[in-house]
Amino acid sequence: MAISNPYRSYKENSVTTACPEELVVLMYRGLEKYIKQGQIFINEKNYEKANEVLLKAQDIVSELILSLDMDIDISGQLYNLYDFILVCLREGNIKKESSRLEDALPIVTGLKEAWEGALINIRQIKYGK
Repeated sequence: MAISNPYRSYKENSVTTACPEELVVLMYRGLEKYIKQGQIFINEKNYEKANEVLLKAQDIVSELILSLDMDIDISGQLYNLYDFILVCLREGNIKKESSRLEDALPIVTGLKEAWEGALINIRQIKYGK
C-alpha cells in the first residue's frame, strides 16, 4: 500500500476544485515559477533542468492560447502576448540565454498580478469577502 503525500493530495484537490479564474491564476504562477527556475538553471549551466522547466512553461503558454475565446476582442491581444512569451521561452531554451527569459518575465508577472486582482474582485462579488 502506497503512502499518500499530503501536500500532493492538497495540491491536486486545489486544482480539481478551483473555479476557472483560480485555474488561470495557478497557471500564471506556475509559468512565472518555471521561467525563474529556467533562468537559474541556465545561469548554473544546468541545461538539462533548464530544458525541463522551460518545456513546462511552454506547455502552460500553449494551454493559455488554447483557452482563448477569439470572439472576445482582448483575446487577439492576449494571443500576441502569449505568442511573444512562447518565442522568448523557445529562444531562451534553444540558445540557453536567460536574457530572453527576462524579456518574457515582466509580461507574465503583470498578467498574473492582473488576474490575482480580478480573482479578489470576483470573490468579493460572489462571497462578499
